[in-house]
Amino acid sequence: MPHLHLSDFKLGSVLGVGTVGTIYDGSVRDDIEVSPAAKALVGEDLAIKKLHPAVSSDELIQARFRREMLILERLQHPNIIGYFGGGSEDGQLFYVMERVDGGTIKDLIEATGRLVWPVVVDVSRQVSSALQCAHNHGVIHRDLKPGNLFLTRDAQVKLGDFGIARDQHSADLTNQGLTVGTHAYMAPEQIVGDTAISGKVDLYALGCCMFEMLSGRKVFLGENFAQLFEQHLHAPPPRITTLVGDAPPELDEIINACLAKRAEDRPFSARAVQGVMLEIGEKYGLGTTPEETGVSQLAAEVYRGATPKPYDVGAENVTEQGRRLLEQQIQARIGGTPRKAVEGWKVAIMLLVLALVIAVIALAG
Repeated sequence: MPHLHLSDFKLGSVLGVGTVGTIYDGSVRDDIEVSPAAKALVGEDLAIKKLHPAVSSDELIQARFRREMLILERLQHPNIIGYFGGGSEDGQLFYVMERVDGGTIKDLIEATGRLVWPVVVDVSRQVSSALQCAHNHGVIHRDLKPGNLFLTRDAQVKLGDFGIARDQHSADLTNQGLTVGTHAYMAPEQIVGDTAISGKVDLYALGCCMFEMLSGRKVFLGENFAQLFEQHLHAPPPRITTLVGDAPPELDEIINACLAKRAEDRPFSARAVQGVMLEIGEKYGLGTTPEETGVSQLAAEVYRGATPKPYDVGAENVTEQGRRLLEQQIQARIGGTPRKAVEGWKVAIMLLVLALVIAVIALAG
């Protein structure tokens, strides 16, 4: 990626403020002659993240910020926030990334209470694809949560905030034994500061996210981090079907598998979780076409425990109904018109039919 100059960009309103950086709405300046690299970004929806001046002299924080830039540069994927380049100007580290305007999954949960299960299937499919890309490149996110799942207006999920990600190809910037992450989504091995963590910690967090999207509450409830840690380490998680009666049993099973205390008891990979989402989409008719090339092959691979092939499945159609419902929820929250709105009565009928399908399958089994 090219080195950019902060002076080539105009900073707009503040989009978010974190512990070490501020994110601004950004655009390429049109009142000066900018560099060719900046000129190539004219017309793009941009966001600019700047390191806070108060912490810009901290070498560890600088190293983490640069590491995040390097990670994003490697992870070019439709479900990961796009990175356009960055640099340092007058001692100020910054980078330019894709701006998304649909809010976050956390925003939707706070606005609606919970998400219907077809939406959760589609979101989980997209997040699993992003995680598989990261893990293929040796990157463990370590802070997967609803607030880091960003949404475009047309319901594409974008995984962001790699600020505490672990790059297995480089030295870890976290002191040995130190706990990093967000308490409500941390895997047991992450809590105890295990240095040999793997991408399985992200699968645990994904299970926490799926549970929260479906139920509107976190897996474990506690008044402080000590109570939460104790439950993550020792308490069995509640089954989602005890809280959400219409959830398919396959969804309940994969969430419970992701929440296994031992890393080796969780799904083989993020691709395996994606395969289950595709199987659910096919089984319960969430797609817009009757077949999707590669889905059955993918599912067979992951169920056998074989190493999946290093390709991604273009499977949007398999869970398209969930994505359309998600798009409607996004547009209802922020305003605008979905690309193809589904009338409310059709949504109700679809959910009723899906519930009947689940009931019939359960009786047949």
